[in-house]
Amino acid sequence: MQSKFHIGQLVRITRPSSGYADHRTYCIVCLVPQANGFPVYRVKNTVGAERLVRADEIEPAALTAVP
Repeated sequence: MQSKFHIGQLVRITRPSSGYADHRTYCIVCLVPQANGFPVYRVKNTVGAERLVRADEIEPAALTAVP
């Protein structure tokens, strides 16, 4: 399975499945393999909130972003 992102990378949510944009910075914690072949990433923000996102829902954060 090819991964577009790597563990520890800072990302932002661009197209969440819930329908609203989330502009916080998240850190990729792990890659969760799925039966359909599309990777799902577990991301976590600074307050400890975790969520599962697909690669098409996230983008790399700016180089100046802080977690």
